[in-house]
Amino acid sequence: MSIPIKEFEKRLESISEYKGIPYGRAYMLFDAEGAHEKACLRYKGYLALSDAFKCLFLETVELINTECQPKVTNPLSESYALFVPRLVHSFKSLCGSERLAIKGYPYHAYTILRNTFDNLVLLSAALQGMTDFYSIEGIKVGQEFDPRSSKKLRKNVEFEVRRLMTGSKSGLDQATIKELEQWDALFDYEVHGARLSLADTQLWMRGQTPLPVLPEFQEDAFAIFMNRYCEIAWLTHRLLPLLQPQEGPLGPPWGEKWNIIDESFETMVNSLTRELGKIIGKAFVEFVKKKFPFNAKSVFPL
Repeated sequence: MSIPIKEFEKRLESISEYKGIPYGRAYMLFDAEGAHEKACLRYKGYLALSDAFKCLFLETVELINTECQPKVTNPLSESYALFVPRLVHSFKSLCGSERLAIKGYPYHAYTILRNTFDNLVLLSAALQGMTDFYSIEGIKVGQEFDPRSSKKLRKNVEFEVRRLMTGSKSGLDQATIKELEQWDALFDYEVHGARLSLADTQLWMRGQTPLPVLPEFQEDAFAIFMNRYCEIAWLTHRLLPLLQPQEGPLGPPWGEKWNIIDESFETMVNSLTRELGKIIGKAFVEFVKKKFPFNAKSVFPL
């Protein structure tokens, strides 16, 4: 059935009027999202660090395009072309998840961070020679592509990298490994089954409150997102210097900015242990220092 666009729109508008306003109930949603966004403004330190991180990432990309690449005379490796899009994707995922959380959907935003973390761990492992960028993509160089073999290779690489980066072969303290396992398990609760989100409906299920649909600020829910965001943004920041080609590194002024943000991430992450007594803060700092061992002078090594 084909309906002229004007009639299509008119029919939808006619059934969606609320208190004389077209699509009026949707504005209830928009107002609730705005109120949630205002409530998040209390986290000034987090917002300052997050925005500074974004600014440096954007500045770095600009400098790579305008200052570094003109200095490069030899062709960059194919691995560089595989690394850069994955790092940019992680940055965009962080930006998108934060907007989602601030508007009132912190658990939905939280699920985005899981895949971002997995991607960053693979990147760091490849940059350190634990695997290679082709294997991450499920590609065996010189062999005909087979979907089944590719999927198997990707899974095997992911499992082995996790053992090397966070698990039994990582060399991390046992207490750190245990904390990272619990950290990872909490992601599973939400990614597979939305168990954290569904907890919000318990009072409704008992008949004690109306069914919650509109965003409503909950400190615990936003704190879970905020803490994981800072940890995973720190990993992204740690990989940022690897955008520098060996022939065209960025200068000391850029490095000073990178160091300030790096120190700020460490302070924020470690505050979970220092101020709240949660072991995960100290554990994550150890993980970052040992498994993302990059600094402002690091350049793309492959």
